[in-house]
Amino acid sequence: MNASYFCSVPYAAEVKNRDWPTPPALCDRATSAKTMNRAIEQALFAEELGFDWVSVSEHHYSPRILTPSPMIFAAGLTQRMKRARIALLGPLMPLSNPIRVAEELAMLDAMSGGRIIVLFLRGTPNEILTYRNNPDESREMTQEGVELILRAWTEPQPFGWEGRYFNFRTVSVWPRTVQEPHPKVFTSGNGPDSVQFAARNRIGLALSFLPLSAVKQRVELYHEEAAKEGWQPTADDVLYRFFAHVAESDEQAARNIGGAKVDLRTLFNINQGVVDAVTGNRPEMREIESPFLCGGPATVLDQIGELRAAGVGNMDMSFVWPTVSYEQQLRSMEVMGRSVLPQIHNL
Repeated sequence: MNASYFCSVPYAAEVKNRDWPTPPALCDRATSAKTMNRAIEQALFAEELGFDWVSVSEHHYSPRILTPSPMIFAAGLTQRMKRARIALLGPLMPLSNPIRVAEELAMLDAMSGGRIIVLFLRGTPNEILTYRNNPDESREMTQEGVELILRAWTEPQPFGWEGRYFNFRTVSVWPRTVQEPHPKVFTSGNGPDSVQFAARNRIGLALSFLPLSAVKQRVELYHEEAAKEGWQPTADDVLYRFFAHVAESDEQAARNIGGAKVDLRTLFNINQGVVDAVTGNRPEMREIESPFLCGGPATVLDQIGELRAAGVGNMDMSFVWPTVSYEQQLRSMEVMGRSVLPQIHNL
């Protein structure tokens, strides 16, 4: 079982305006620098505590996740972190040139000595609209981009690509990735079509903020579809991202969490009207009443056991929660690292 610290890089001050896009006038320049430095130190702390991965993602126009370029942030981490893997859990394919993405990830793999992991994502509807792409085509565009990148990493000779969304007369990626044939690749599995895509291309399945029952269903479908393709995934092929809060006891964790809820639509700054107009009413965009992992070490170990039984081998954990201070986040990470990680590494 691998444990990943989700380095979400939240703005290091309170911003009461929850609109998207958030006005740049609300961004203090000095606080921006503090945010980046604090996030790097927290990533280094996670590595020191024994987390196997540190992950970064891509989002735009918001103080909630300040990594519009996860490549730049990951490049900085390659020069500071010496052991943990660096997981880019989501370059957004509809917003990107896939060949540029393939080249930059290959650079990062070389800079890190072969420690890169990647999850290619579609992005939230508002971000796609802002970048002037057609949201209705985002899934197909993402899947074609992933197929192109996989070929760019493995094809030994220059080749051309004529697809529906991407056309390149010549593709010849330098440098090659350090990992052979390429870094571990995941794709989102929150929808059945995406699960089938992962199985068909023999790549990992990533799930995020779903209830455990839905995780089990997606993993079972993944195994069924992979069997049709003639291969068998393992737990290492399944990644689950969720909220976590670990304290010295169940009672302390409950006090820290309080009665706050997280609305995933607010978390990702997705306007309700945009969601309804673009993707329909998405039931997975719901309120979460408590982190998936929540409690003292013994309770959290039992919860991790349920994940393992569901077929999950990689946990990507966000320690951010509305009622939890930055100092409490650090303490939660520390309890996780000192009291839980040594035991789950034996699973």
